[in-house]
Amino acid sequence: MPGSRHKILSHVFSSFSEKMGRTKVLDIGTQATETPLKRCLTTFDITLLGIGHMVGAGIYVLTGTVAKEIAGPWIIMSFMLAGAASMLAALCYAEFGTRIPKAGSAYVYTYVSVGEFWAFVIGWNIILEHMIGAASVARAWSGFFDSMFDNAIRHRTISVMGELHENMFGRYLDVFAFFVCLLHACFLGVGVKTSSYMNSFLTLINLGVMAVIVVVGFYYGNSDNWFKSNLLEQFSFTSVISGAATCFYAYVGFDSIATSGEEAKDPAYSIPVATIIAMSVVCTTYVLVSGSLTFLIPFWEINPDAAFPTAFSELGLNWIKYLVSVGALCGMTTTLFGSLYSLPRCIYAMADDGLIFKFLAKVNKRTQIPLINLAISAFLCALMALFFDLEKLVEFMSIGTLLAFTIVSVSVIILRYRPTNRGLVRDSSSLLELPTSQADSFEMDMGGRLKPSCKFLEPFFGEFEPGYIVCVTMGWFTSSTVILCVYIQYWFNIQYVSWIDGIVLTTLVIDLILCQLLIEAHEQNSTELPFMVPHVPLIPSLSIVCNIVLMTNLNLLTWIRFFIWMIIGLLIYFLYGMHHSKENDVTSYSVLLSSSEAGKTPWGAIHKSRKRVKTEDDRKPIIDNEDLPDNEYYH
Repeated sequence: MPGSRHKILSHVFSSFSEKMGRTKVLDIGTQATETPLKRCLTTFDITLLGIGHMVGAGIYVLTGTVAKEIAGPWIIMSFMLAGAASMLAALCYAEFGTRIPKAGSAYVYTYVSVGEFWAFVIGWNIILEHMIGAASVARAWSGFFDSMFDNAIRHRTISVMGELHENMFGRYLDVFAFFVCLLHACFLGVGVKTSSYMNSFLTLINLGVMAVIVVVGFYYGNSDNWFKSNLLEQFSFTSVISGAATCFYAYVGFDSIATSGEEAKDPAYSIPVATIIAMSVVCTTYVLVSGSLTFLIPFWEINPDAAFPTAFSELGLNWIKYLVSVGALCGMTTTLFGSLYSLPRCIYAMADDGLIFKFLAKVNKRTQIPLINLAISAFLCALMALFFDLEKLVEFMSIGTLLAFTIVSVSVIILRYRPTNRGLVRDSSSLLELPTSQADSFEMDMGGRLKPSCKFLEPFFGEFEPGYIVCVTMGWFTSSTVILCVYIQYWFNIQYVSWIDGIVLTTLVIDLILCQLLIEAHEQNSTELPFMVPHVPLIPSLSIVCNIVLMTNLNLLTWIRFFIWMIIGLLIYFLYGMHHSKENDVTSYSVLLSSSEAGKTPWGAIHKSRKRVKTEDDRKPIIDNEDLPDNEYYH
C-alpha cells in the first residue's frame, strides 16, 4: 500500500508539473496572424500609442519631485540611466513582438518560451500594472484638473460625503476620477482606429507643449543654476542612481506597443520600429524637459506639486502656465488611454487561452473589441481610483512591471538557444533514421549545442537535450543575481567591508561571469527575424540585472501587497485555469510505423508526434509536425 500511494502521488505531482510547464503551440502560416481583432494600426499609430502611454503624468509630476528631493540638476543623468535600463527591456520586447504578433505582450511571450505557469504569473501581474496605472492616472487627472479651480470639486465632495479615516484608503472618495476613468473607456469602446486618432492628436499636442517648455526654459534660464561650486559636494553618484530608480517608472508603458500585436497591420515591422522610435523620443524628451526646469530656476526652489507652472509664474510667464496645464491634461489623457487599451487586450489573451474566465475573450463583431472585458476592467479601475490615493496606487505598481521585464529578457536568451526544429525531432538519435538529405538539413541548425571550440565540455553537458543547459544556466544566473542584490541591499556596508563580504561578492560575481561564458559556449539557432536583439546573451542579461536591482529597492509593504495579489491569482490558476487551458485540450500520441509503412514514407520507423486540438470540426487535427517548414521557429 505505501508503494501504491507513492506511485499515485508521484503520478499526480508529475502531471501537475507537466501542465505547469507546457508551452503554447502557435499555428504557422496564415493562422499565425489570424485574429478576431481589427488589424488597422500603422507604425505611426503604434509609435504615438507608446509615446502617449509613457509621456503623461510622469513628466509633469515626477520631474519636480526627483529634481528637488533626490538628484537636483543631476536628474538629467538619472533619466539617461533609467532610459538606458528601459531600452534594454524594450529591445527584448521588440524581438518578441516580431516573433509573435499576438495580443498579450509579455504573457504570450512567456507562454511560448518558458511555460504556462510563469505565463500566468506574468499575465496576472501585467493586469495589476495596467489596472493600477489607469487608476493612478485617473486620480492624477482629477487632481490636476481640480487644482485649476482651487480644488472646488474636492471641497464639495468632502462637504457632501465626508472623509475616509482608514489609512489604506485615500482621504476622500474621488467621484470625479471614477467618472474620468469610465469616460475614457467609452472613447476606447468606439473602436481602436477612432481612439488611435484621438490618442495621436493629443500626443502631438503634448509633444508640442513640451517643445515650448524646453525652448523657453533654456532661453530664460541661468547657467549658475547648473554650475554652482557646491553642486558636486551636495549630489553624488548615489543620488543619480536613486533618481534613476524613481525615474525608471516614467518609462513604463512601452509594452503597450507589444500589446498591439494583433491590431497592427504589419507587426513584424511596426513593433520593433515603433518601440525603438518611441523609447528614443521619450528619453530625449525627459532629458531636455528636466534639464530646462533645473536650468530655469534653482532646484531647491522647485515646487514638487506644480513644478513647471510655478517656475514660469515666478518669471512672469503666466501664458506658459496655462499652456503647461493643457499639455499636462493631454499627456495624462493619453497615458490613461494607453493603460485602458492594454489592460483588456492582456485579459483577452489570457481568457482566449482559457487561463481565466472564457467570457472575457468575447469580441464584439461590430467594433472588433472585447467590449465586455473593457467594461469590467474599466469599472474595476474606476473603483480603485475612487477609493485609493495616488501615492498608494503608484508604490504598488512597479513589482509586476519589473517581473515581466525580467522574464521577457530571460525568454529571449532561452529562445535564441532552443533548436529551431525542436518539436519536429525530439532528439539527435532520430536523425540516424532519416534519409541523408533530411538528416543534413536538421544538422544545419546547431541551436543549443556546444560550439566546436568548446567540445572539451562534451563529457559534462553532451548528454543533455540541446538548449537544456542554457535554460538551467539562465535560472541559475537569475537566482545568483537576486542573491547578490539582496546581499548588497541588506547586509553589505561599503564603510565597513569585511573579508566575508569580499569572499561572498567575489564568488557571486565570478558565478555570474561563468554563467555568461557557459551560455556563450553554445550555438544560437538559425532563426532569422526582421529584428533581433544584438549581443545576446549580454544585453538581455544586463536587463535582468537592472530589473532585479530595482526590485530589491522596493519596500516591504509593497512586497506584502504583491504576495496577496499573487495568492488570489494562483487560486484562479490552480482551481480554474489549469483545467480549462486550451493546451489542456491538446493531446499527443505516438504511432510506431510498421516496416511496410516505412517504405512509403521518408520518416521511416520512428515515432510520429501529432497534436490534436478541439475545434468546431470535432477535434480536427490542425497541427502536424512533419508539415512544419524547417526554418520556422514555432515548436
